[in-house]
Amino acid sequence: MELLVVVSIIALMTTITLPALTRAQRNGEGIHCLANEHQLQLAWLQYAVDCDDRLCDPNALRSRLRRYAPNDEIYICKTVQDENATSSYGLSNTMGGKARDTVTPYDKLHRVSQPSRRMVLADIEAESQSCFWPLLRHDETWGWRPWPWPPSANLQTMTARHNNGCNITFADGHGAYRGWKDRRTVKLIRGLLVDPNVVSHDNVDLEFAIDVLTN
Repeated sequence: MELLVVVSIIALMTTITLPALTRAQRNGEGIHCLANEHQLQLAWLQYAVDCDDRLCDPNALRSRLRRYAPNDEIYICKTVQDENATSSYGLSNTMGGKARDTVTPYDKLHRVSQPSRRMVLADIEAESQSCFWPLLRHDETWGWRPWPWPPSANLQTMTARHNNGCNITFADGHGAYRGWKDRRTVKLIRGLLVDPNVVSHDNVDLEFAIDVLTN
């Protein structure tokens, strides 16, 4: 009888503590991921210093930053299970990319306006391109970019792998966690909603993306 009581108590304690341990593990993974981005952010800044203030090409993120960030582990978030993934971080198209949707990217670091509000790096899906651009402008209206096929051609690159959000860094050097506030955004990322027009209407996450990705 006493043994049954002890086993019951242990089972109860496990039930109570397991969710807390899971949350702690996920928080630790998110912190580790943000630390990776911080190292890549420093490499990105050093690249500009050594290249006459010119910004790194978002489509060649890893090859351009390899000299300043040679450790393979910092390019992959610990939560990514894809063994073939080469990077799980993307660089904003606004930072040295190509003109898209009426937005002319910055070509040099000193030209970045309001650097504390301009996104540089973000978590991305492992199979995506390294250029981060989830926006689409049509008839003077902004919306989320539809998911293209195949995924290797994906310019949207959004993810919600850290507690329905992602880590991002800004041109002034600081980083932060961004939890997606509209449930439709998470559903779009996970493929549960396929119409970006439905998700774009009155979406605070879209407004945030427009603010940090356009100039």
